[in-house]
Amino acid sequence: MGDMGNIGLDDTIAAISTPIGEGGIGIVRLSGRDSLKFADKIFMSKDGKKPSGFRTYTVHYGHIVEKSKGKSQKAKVIDEVILTVMRAPRSYTKEDVVEINCHSGIAPLKKILDLCLINGARLAEPGEFTKRAFLNGRIDILQAEAVLDIIKAKTELSLRSALNNLEGLFSKKINEIREKLIDIYARMEASIDFSEEDLRGVRKENIFKKLKMIKNEVEKLVSDSNQGRILRQGIKTVICGSPNVGKSSLMNAILKESRSIVTPIPGTTRDTIEEIVNINGIPVMLVDTAGITDTDHLVEKEGIRRSRIYLENADLVLLVLDWSRRLNKDDLAIIKKIRDNNKEAVVAINKTDLKKKLDIKKIKGEIRGHIT
Repeated sequence: MGDMGNIGLDDTIAAISTPIGEGGIGIVRLSGRDSLKFADKIFMSKDGKKPSGFRTYTVHYGHIVEKSKGKSQKAKVIDEVILTVMRAPRSYTKEDVVEINCHSGIAPLKKILDLCLINGARLAEPGEFTKRAFLNGRIDILQAEAVLDIIKAKTELSLRSALNNLEGLFSKKINEIREKLIDIYARMEASIDFSEEDLRGVRKENIFKKLKMIKNEVEKLVSDSNQGRILRQGIKTVICGSPNVGKSSLMNAILKESRSIVTPIPGTTRDTIEEIVNINGIPVMLVDTAGITDTDHLVEKEGIRRSRIYLENADLVLLVLDWSRRLNKDDLAIIKKIRDNNKEAVVAINKTDLKKKLDIKKIKGEIRGHIT
């Protein structure tokens, strides 16, 4: 959310809340105690009423105007808009919120935001609307993180996972475990304070049994959290191998489009190419890398350096091998790197229409348990 430690939370903030670009609708949002006052200065409704007089959860048609300094001159119309009022505490930030729905485009959005700032609002820091929602007690920290996860969701499964967190399901489970631990702690203290009493609930075997059950719940939460991380961030999958084994062809086959250039010339791919593909609801970030080999060519050298870095940071490695030739030193060096970095690997064997020379048993022996 950025470094906002020194920023006042009493300020009224404003920001463009939709992506910059040409489109039908763009939104400028105001949040803070003076939101309605600032909106009065720039919004002109068809009936002449001001936003400060509007009821909460009401929507109004009108224009954003720039008032001229001269009394005789008319206000300049900036855009035709729909203005929504959400009064505290029943708003996203639990503050007075005004949303201005205008035509999307750099010119109208920027001009309306500028008018908000000129009339007293402060430009919001990245994530500041959600930070205020958190600080004002509307959402907890896990729900705040879920807002970003929803925005970044790339598949329906990742969206569903983020929505569950936004609804507070994960937070509820954490709180339930916390309450159980507090209950055990209270019972143990009671057994110390009233040691002469026969407190059945604090017998050692009962406490250990309850703690074991809580331990199992925590382990399940950790497991679910790891699955959630995969749904949110995706699986970083690196396609690697020596030059001209068919890495780019595999990339194109998975994507079902010609994303990587394919030629019979070794070393065609000299830089990493990244694409995201949805596989059974899981976002998979595919990285096509330069063929790893020894070379003196400056550009190829840089591409190979990047390939090695991607391999080290990968969640999964797709190792492409050539059916028509034996393992060479480049292949063995890549296999060693997979083994040394303890990476999960899937071996894709290409060019199976040619005469077999590849020793499958040797591959399994080299990778030792890291092959699928």
